[in-house]
Amino acid sequence: MFKIKDEAERATVYIYGVIGDSWDEEEANRAKEFSRTLDSLSPKPLDIRIDSPGGDVFEGYAIASAIGRYEGDTHAYIDGVAASAASYIAVMADRVTMNDFSAFMIHNAWGLVVGNRHDMRAMADEMEGIDDSIARIISARTGMELDAVKEAMDSETWYFGDDALANGFCDEVIVTERRIAAHIGSEIAARFKNIPEGVVVADEAASEPTSEPTSEPAQEASENDASHALPTISDNEVKDAEGAILLGNRVYRKEI
Repeated sequence: MFKIKDEAERATVYIYGVIGDSWDEEEANRAKEFSRTLDSLSPKPLDIRIDSPGGDVFEGYAIASAIGRYEGDTHAYIDGVAASAASYIAVMADRVTMNDFSAFMIHNAWGLVVGNRHDMRAMADEMEGIDDSIARIISARTGMELDAVKEAMDSETWYFGDDALANGFCDEVIVTERRIAAHIGSEIAARFKNIPEGVVVADEAASEPTSEPTSEPAQEASENDASHALPTISDNEVKDAEGAILLGNRVYRKEI
């Protein structure tokens, strides 16, 4: 079942898992529950976070409809994948944001049929109609030509990052940036060996305060460094770590 975070100024709904029923109750995202939830949150701005392999076509239609009629602003975030039924759910939002490693996937609908040749031909005709309706939703929301969408569905096409942006599936791609593990002082750094590349080592002597205070903030890292540096680790913190130092998500032991 989808999760909800209802805050004062904004709400978030998580569509993580299968669209419709699932063998695993935690994986199920049902249209009836989703629609009722959105009605209770309207018109508050709504974030819709998606990581779904898809699922039931008609449950997907109903969820997409609930997003389309929502009175507040809607912003979909593709946290992992928006595949199959989740693809046309995502593009119903007013704005769509992806990570450069997340993905859309579109393909033709599929299903099972048991019966004679007449039953199977009838099922093929029904599936063709479903494919056409899905393609029209995607074409309308992305701006892709209808025939191009149908061709992509025939081939089962995956869209990542810039490719998704170019084809209108999203409005923004968040680029994964280099992460700085930590920012430590030179005296502390001298106690360790094999400091990983990218760790900012500050010259403490150069950062000693002058007799005249300045209103300009100290620049702790170069402009080329990412903004994820942790605060300087003090001597006390090193001692408390019993001979180890934490740099980002790694632990380095002092050289004896």
